[in-house]
Formats: sequence, structure tokens, C-alpha cells
Amino acid sequence: MKIHHPSPCRTVNPNALKPFEPSAAGALHEDREGAEDPFARRMAEMPTTVQDVSIPAALRSVELTHMALGVIRFDAETHLVSGPVRGYHIAVPIRGEIVCRYGGDEVTVKPGFAAVAAPDLPSLVASWSGDAEILGIKIRPDVVEDELSAMIGRTVRSVVRLSGGFDLTEPGGRSWMSVLELLLADLADPNGLARVYKSHREQLERLLVTSLLRAQRHDFSADVRAEAAPRRWRAVKRVLDAIEEYPERPWSLNEFAELAGVSGRRLQQGFHAQIGVPPMRYLQRVRLERVHRDLLDGAGQVSELSLRWGFTHSGRFAGAYRARYGEAPSETLRRGQSVLS
Repeated sequence: MKIHHPSPCRTVNPNALKPFEPSAAGALHEDREGAEDPFARRMAEMPTTVQDVSIPAALRSVELTHMALGVIRFDAETHLVSGPVRGYHIAVPIRGEIVCRYGGDEVTVKPGFAAVAAPDLPSLVASWSGDAEILGIKIRPDVVEDELSAMIGRTVRSVVRLSGGFDLTEPGGRSWMSVLELLLADLADPNGLARVYKSHREQLERLLVTSLLRAQRHDFSADVRAEAAPRRWRAVKRVLDAIEEYPERPWSLNEFAELAGVSGRRLQQGFHAQIGVPPMRYLQRVRLERVHRDLLDGAGQVSELSLRWGFTHSGRFAGAYRARYGEAPSETLRRGQSVLS
């Protein structure tokens, strides 16, 4: 199916990412494994070939908690073929045109029209015009699943199949672009709340995800429109909110049950039904995310950060961290320090 939108309309301002360190990537598919740029590292997860290895590319990017953003351009007509897509990718136009082919769709990215790719796609083909430039956004799959679960009141642990073409001229698309522009403007301002307060930035990131789930068609759209979470979700939601706000506290199951106003057994059942894991396992996941974020930000040493976020046993922490992120905490810290330097 071919999806094309002719209306010249909204694009993202490329100057919004200028404060972030630019990276001259050369031919983008070369030297990807050793690239220090965070977006280049994430792109390296997809094996990609470029038709002309001499084509220069420019990339400047920033890695946030739940997503990575990167402004990408090639200086000549370019043809890219990637392997399996990991994460949710959005190509937002800045200028020029890109024709993307994936999952049976053909989407032309141009002013007023973006492309969305889901993690289960076997491959992605993109043909760039010589003047094409985009803002690429890669969102972690678990963030999309968690936000959708909260919206519809039941656990989602499968790929959300979003429509490939994203019309930025329609009301939903315009609203989503407004959220994106707010995030970018705040990131570009050294004194902006997103730069000063990580929690504020993370809220904007999640707002961008929920706005996408409301604006773009997908296989859960009917549930999102209903927006009627069942009563059983409320008890679970109280505990989720407490964990998000105070994950470092030495919580117990009994304390969570008291907070939720239900028995411990009922709470366990609610978490299994709605989240897919028990409350204490979810607490561990949030703590690991906070440690991971602070390690990337160079906010302290491994032992200091693990204690700060509620881990009292270093061996169990290290094992859980490696199981979650596929590397030791010290490796994440070194990566974060190399980016910051």
C-alpha cells in the first residue's frame, strides 16, 4: 500500500538540536560499532547497508531516558537497507523527501507527513533525496507498552502495530508535533525545565509517547479511545505512582497493599493481570532504570548509585542489572563518561 501526503505543512526546526554535540559520522554505516554518539549506537543495532560508501552524513543527537533523538542528513541521493527494526522509529521531516518501504507499506516522508516503524518489521528500505534531512526518534518498546497499558487498563506485552504513515496536518498529528516542539525547545534551553529537572524531561518524553498512541492509528486504538480503565486498575495504579515517585524507599508488599486498600494477595493478582509481574519485581525494574539513567549521566559511582536507589546487596544488584541491560553497571558508566567528555 502506498501512503503519500502532498500537503506542505509542519516540519521540525533543525536548530532545536544545535546545542547537542554534533558528530561527523562519515559514511553512516561505517564505524558504527565504535561510534560514541548515542543515536549512532542505537542505529548500530540495525545492520544497515548504504549504496554509495563515499556519501558523507551528518548526525547530531541526544539520548534521553526513554528515547533517542537524532537529526540526520546525507549530502547526496542515498539508498539504505536495514535489517530487523528494533524499537519504535519515527522519521519526522525537516526538508527534502525520503521514501520508506517496510511491512508492505510505502511512505513518503516530506513536510507534513512522517513515517512510523514498529519493532517487528523484518527490514526497512529508505531512499533519500539529496537534500533530505529528518529528525529520527527511537522509542524503547517497553515504554510504549507501559504507557499503553496504563491508558487502557490492562497489560500489553506485544508489539503495537502503528500505521506506517503519520499525517502531521491532521488535528492529532498537529497536537503530537506541539508536544515534540515543546520537548525540543526545553532541551535546547540550558535553563529549561527539561535540562534542570530529569523528572520533568521524562514526563515530556512519556507525553510524546501517549500523544503518539492517541494521534496515530494502531491495533489498540479502540481501547485508547474508550479511556475507561476498570476499577481493579485503580489499586494497581496507586502502587505504580508510589513506586515512580519513591522507588528508593524500602517498600514491602504489606505496605503496598495498605496503600492500595486491598489485600496483598489481591494486589499480587492485580499486578500479574495488569502489569505482568508482581509489585516487588516492578519495583526492581524501576530502580534499575533509575540507576541506568544516572550511570549514563555520570551522576556517581556504581556502588553509590545502587544504594541511592534502594539496592542493598551489590551482588544481586549486579546480576539483575546485567540481566536487564546486557552489560555490567561499570560498562554503562564508562559509556556515559565517554559521551559526556
